[in-house]
Amino acid sequence: MKKVLLAVAFTFGIGAISVSAQSIELIPKAGINVATQSIKSVGGEKSKVGFQAGLGVNIPVGKDGFSIQPELNYIQKGVAFKPAGASRTTYNMNYLEIPVLLKYSFGPVYVNAGPSIGFRLGQSNKVKEALGKTKSVDFGLQMGLGAAIPAGPGKLIVDGRYNLGLSNISDVKGENIKNRGFIFSLGYAIPIGK
Repeated sequence: MKKVLLAVAFTFGIGAISVSAQSIELIPKAGINVATQSIKSVGGEKSKVGFQAGLGVNIPVGKDGFSIQPELNYIQKGVAFKPAGASRTTYNMNYLEIPVLLKYSFGPVYVNAGPSIGFRLGQSNKVKEALGKTKSVDFGLQMGLGAAIPAGPGKLIVDGRYNLGLSNISDVKGENIKNRGFIFSLGYAIPIGK
């Protein structure tokens, strides 16, 4: 838990040097994650829909249009299977995830990309039986685009991303499991420090 708290403190401190507090935005957001997994020893993996919500801080840096956006998100990952003649079974894996995105805005539209680290929040017996023991940390990349539409004192945020898991989360020898997912969220950017 100490490592998680240190990672969160470090992430939210990135980019704060020489940035005007008037330009920083706090972004609460929520949406869905259309998740699946790439599993070496299994075929026919299906996607599943999970919940995701979090809080981001958009910090302008350098030239106009560039910013860094660290986030702290709760996200449901996992996979589903539907064997022939059997009912569909889903396996949920919940994570506390910290992406740090480089963002470039042109008008109301933006693109973003960056690394992420996820900390698994427990593991159910159902997941252990199907996938075996899994690692508690997941590294990945996120990339996407969105729009920041002026609304009231802030902006309505419509965001879509692809989450590419880079690390093998399986602790089973010879197995390889990687998380994948499309993340869709709505948020509201609140200017702070004005």
